Formats: sequence, C-alpha cells, structure tokens
Amino acid sequence: MKNTDTHEDHELEHPAIIIALVGFLFFGGIAVGIAATCLLAPNSETAAFVSFLMLPVSFGFGMVLWYGMARAITPRLLGRALVKSLRTRELYDSIREELTDFEYRTFSGTRIFVPITVGISFIAGCIVSCCPTAGEFEVVITTYTSIGLAYSMLVTWMARHGFLPMPSHL
Repeated sequence: MKNTDTHEDHELEHPAIIIALVGFLFFGGIAVGIAATCLLAPNSETAAFVSFLMLPVSFGFGMVLWYGMARAITPRLLGRALVKSLRTRELYDSIREELTDFEYRTFSGTRIFVPITVGISFIAGCIVSCCPTAGEFEVVITTYTSIGLAYSMLVTWMARHGFLPMPSHL
C-alpha cells in the first residue's frame, strides 16, 4: 500500500494558516505583555514599552536559533545515513530513509525557546520592577518569568507538533 500523504499535502502548509498561527503568537505575546503592564506597573511608559516587546522579541530570537540548530542537524543525519549504509551496503536506501524521516518530523532544537524566552522575560521583569509605579519586586519578576515560561512552552509545543513554519532551504 503506497503512502499518498506527502509533506506537500500537509494542511498546515497553507500560507494563511501559518500566517494566522505566527500572528497569534506575535500579537498574542504583545497583548499578554500589555496586560501584565496594566496589572503590575500601571501608567508606566517604560514598563509598557518593555512588556510590549518582551514576547515578540523572544519569539524572533527563538525562531532564528531554532533554524540555526536545525541547519546544524542536517549534516549529522547525512552522517548517520552514511554509517548505516556501510553496515547495510545500501547507500541510496539509507540516505532516503534518514532524509524522508527527517522530512516528516519537526526539526529538533525546539527546546531553545524555553531559555531564550524565560531569560528575556526575567530581564523584562527586572526592568519593569524598577519603574516607579511597579508593584513588589519579587511579584513582578515572578509574574514576568512565569509568563515567559508559559509562552515558551506553548511555542515549543507548537514547533514540535509542526505548527510553526520551517524554511524550505534546509
């Protein structure tokens, strides 16, 4: 039985769906940052600016680093296919098997979103907690770091399940 489900037929490949999901992460991050400012440091322009950028910037950095890690993994997969072909003496089948398998799963390295987002959120929390209208230092930092952790886990889950776009040139 031939598998007719190809990577090109994947329903998440539609540009409108990808744009909507990335827009949700980007603008949703902005909305969460603004809400955090309204609750923890009202009437502070600095806090609003930092919170506005916190999650979108971490999303951007995370995507760039994820793509970089994915690009570094491709040679490893080819190397594994070559080693496997030495044992089985079928180079073409080994390479096809590794790269076909690679084509259908997400690239590894999605965990990079967690330290990037938590780190940026922690720094943002430190900046916001220094604003004159901010609440208690520990509450602000804990809240911002928790927001970063939750956001990074959502982005990681979406990346692992194929909801984020992958560059076609990898």
